[in-house]
Amino acid sequence: MQSSSHSSLNNYEFIKKLGQGTFGKVKLFHKSHQNFAIKCYNRGFLRRKKLYYRLSGGSLSQNTALDAVYREMNLMKKLTHQNVLKLYEIIEDENIDKAYMVMDYCEKGPIMEWNSKSHKFFFPWTSEITEYQLRKIFRDIVCGLEYLHSLKIIHRDLKPQNILLCDNWVVKIGDFGQAQEFGDDDMQTSTVGTYFFFPPESCNPENSSFSGRAADVWALGITLYALVYRCLPFWAQSLAGIFEVIQQQVIQFPQSHLVDEDLRDIMVRILDKNPQTRIKMHELIQHPWLLKDCNPLGTPGVTVFHKENNPSNALNFIRIIVRAVRII
Repeated sequence: MQSSSHSSLNNYEFIKKLGQGTFGKVKLFHKSHQNFAIKCYNRGFLRRKKLYYRLSGGSLSQNTALDAVYREMNLMKKLTHQNVLKLYEIIEDENIDKAYMVMDYCEKGPIMEWNSKSHKFFFPWTSEITEYQLRKIFRDIVCGLEYLHSLKIIHRDLKPQNILLCDNWVVKIGDFGQAQEFGDDDMQTSTVGTYFFFPPESCNPENSSFSGRAADVWALGITLYALVYRCLPFWAQSLAGIFEVIQQQVIQFPQSHLVDEDLRDIMVRILDKNPQTRIKMHELIQHPWLLKDCNPLGTPGVTVFHKENNPSNALNFIRIIVRAVRII
């Protein structure tokens, strides 16, 4: 046991607190010349916190926040892609009833943050980006989402705040708290995530179900629009108003920020209100705007990203803590 002045978690040395997540704190640790972001959970608190989900028939299902955390852990164990946040290991401390997720540390943080006063997005790590940088960021997001969909996983809460940027300009999709695996059918009967990123089909009470992959693509389009214009394409003060403008309002392109035709076209095709004609991922990776200045991302119908190796490797993620002290 080490003193609190040199706080550690197994062989990870504590550096500083990074922030507060929905269910736990996020802290920066260092080990073997590499930094890691570690989510710290109080399992006792999470057991007491109840979550309710509405089922397709209208009834409510109850779980605990701890169930949700373990579901996220189990899903992240399967993910191995440079544009998806990597989970290295899970550490459990039975003595103080805590759990820890050891993950990639992305130095620049979220690609964008939201200013609730101005109702605008901003880049927390720079003031301006070039179109080349924009394309690099968006290509990485597309690659990460295509990989998730190839594993039959929908993210369900894709937005700038859940997409992280490293110092080497590699972008990683993170926050899989709402993500879900699907079988042959990706149809969803309930909405989760962030209202402003909901697709029109999920805002219509007459629709009993909608495609999870098409919903992810729509959220991808809202994210691209935010990257370009630093605002949301559909905005209202009330929840009913948000749903109405998402379904009815025609997308506007501010004249103060002119973009080339290919970039405009990709936004129009992603933010198609009809999920049947909305651009699909295999079409998106071939779009001319994404292919400028870069190598092709792939060919239609072909998944070009590697999948998780031996499933038995999941057993290596769980480690019982052998040396720990409380981290402030």
